[in-house]
Amino acid sequence: MNHRRANGASVFVSLLFSAIGIVLSGCDQQSATGQSKAAPKNVLVTKVRAADVPVQIHEFGRVVSPESVNIQPQVSGRVTEVHFVEGQEVKKGDLLFVIDPRPFQAQLAQSQAQLLSDTAELELNERNLERDEKIGRQRFVSEQQIDTDKANVENYNGAVDRDKAAIDLAKLNLEYSYVRSPGNGRTGRRLVDPGNYVSTGGATLVNIQLQDPVYVDFNISENDLAHLRDNVSQGNPLKVEVIAPSRPEIAKAGKLSFFDNSVSSQAGTVLLRATVPNEDRYLWPGQYVNVTLTLQVLKDALVVPAQTVQLGGKGPYLFVVKPDNTVEQRLVPQGVRYQDLVVVPEGVQTGETVVVEGQITLANGTKVNPKEYPSATPTPTAGGLTQKGSEANRPAEGQKESSIAQPTPAL
Repeated sequence: MNHRRANGASVFVSLLFSAIGIVLSGCDQQSATGQSKAAPKNVLVTKVRAADVPVQIHEFGRVVSPESVNIQPQVSGRVTEVHFVEGQEVKKGDLLFVIDPRPFQAQLAQSQAQLLSDTAELELNERNLERDEKIGRQRFVSEQQIDTDKANVENYNGAVDRDKAAIDLAKLNLEYSYVRSPGNGRTGRRLVDPGNYVSTGGATLVNIQLQDPVYVDFNISENDLAHLRDNVSQGNPLKVEVIAPSRPEIAKAGKLSFFDNSVSSQAGTVLLRATVPNEDRYLWPGQYVNVTLTLQVLKDALVVPAQTVQLGGKGPYLFVVKPDNTVEQRLVPQGVRYQDLVVVPEGVQTGETVVVEGQITLANGTKVNPKEYPSATPTPTAGGLTQKGSEANRPAEGQKESSIAQPTPAL
């Protein structure tokens, strides 16, 4: 009887130890599972850097000639000579056309001859008046004759003045028969051939357009107008860069020279005009171009890659990596964008490490395994950004560095 009780106790103890072992094994598995959940998250990181960031507006524009002149005849006649080649650069005063000058030469000669005749008649009547006035004192000439002499003098004075005006007009018409360029520029297609008869106010002979400098006209929204006016009032130099879509590597620099005095009620935009030097004739009137207007440059602004800043329920935020490789979520305001960078006005400091990619699985205190973000963003230069206090991110070998921002900034 006692032997059976001993065997039962032994079995009970064995079962008890087995149960304890199973429980301990389950605890070990839960511990291992907990450790796997706490494994560091792989993220890409970079450091916050300071740079000079341009605040820019990007629009489409059109090249316009400052002086576009349609040359029209100012006298009637037959075109006898052409003194230029289509597409030729001409200067002010260069001879372009000759309209048959012979009728105007004859008209000038006739007016000059008439002046001589009327001048002789005037001198004769002046002598007659002087003589009759002397004799009249002795009562040999009537008062009526003296009045007639005075009228004749006045009449021929008027005739002489009329002849002089006719001479000036004849000289002007003769001058107009030699059609000259009113300014510097490039000629367009010749619209009249030698031998054609032209008349005053008739068809255009040729068009001349000034091509250095040129205007670039573009429009900005009325929302950007306030920023523009603020920077104008502060005396900031408003620089303009112009790029032809076919040659994005070439940027022509100019200055904002004019903005319209009203907002278009139909489009809600304001017309702006930049003046751009064009000595090499790279820009062509009528050409469409991409325009970048720099309103100001933010000095030593803190920048991070644009995808660093995420949008959450409480607003924009980012994750900062602490020295122990845990992350801290911070709410930050989002500033101006430049290329693939964004300005962070507050919430971070230069040199702090921030998460660029991998934020979706992160929370405050999450352990991370950081790796450097391979940014290909060129270091902005004087025309754009100048990095402060950290190593510049250089473009990959063989990649050209752009001197102009393509994305539209958030103003």
